[in-house]
Amino acid sequence: MMGIEALILIPFLLKFRTLDAASKWMCYYIISSVVFALGSAITANMGINNMWLFSLMNFLQFGILSCFYWTVIKHPTAKMIITYLPVLVLILCIADFFKFEGIQHYNSISAGLKSAIIIAYGVTFFLQLLTDKELIENAIYINTLPVFWYNSGVFIYFCSSFLFSISFNLIQALEPEATRWSKVSTVISVSYIVAIITMFLLYIGLTKTKRLGYADN
Repeated sequence: MMGIEALILIPFLLKFRTLDAASKWMCYYIISSVVFALGSAITANMGINNMWLFSLMNFLQFGILSCFYWTVIKHPTAKMIITYLPVLVLILCIADFFKFEGIQHYNSISAGLKSAIIIAYGVTFFLQLLTDKELIENAIYINTLPVFWYNSGVFIYFCSSFLFSISFNLIQALEPEATRWSKVSTVISVSYIVAIITMFLLYIGLTKTKRLGYADN
């Protein structure tokens, strides 16, 4: 998975100076994914429990994506909500990290909430594209917009991530040890496949930046 993320990152970095704000936030997101994958691989090979890294990187990526959606969503109320949500989510993440589920366990409560919020961001942005008068008046197809593909990739991934987040600890707690690993592996494999699809959608979005820009505000 790390190899695909690194491969998709290269064209983003090559075009970084010419990217708009939304595309740059997608670049930062891919960078964080590469760092996440590298850190997970290193800690796993060292035999170190890396659940704390999952919690840290999940929140970092939530913050990056919140900045992305703040950039592309136009509605002032939605922008205000996006401004303050990361603070509230951080409070929950800290409580989950130190109190509810702990440092050595996957923090499914906060991870599930973050995924649900990103899904809500994605739905909000899709609705914005469908009702945008500027696009309609200029007969612009939304699939020619880089942000459409970025949002599609993120939305698909976090729909899968939400299911992973709420099921991971449940499977570990309820499944017999004999079948537990096979079910966890299945969930992780599905998540990896969706993540690969997401990276390709982000790359498609990058290819659209040559054709058309989209106003941030």
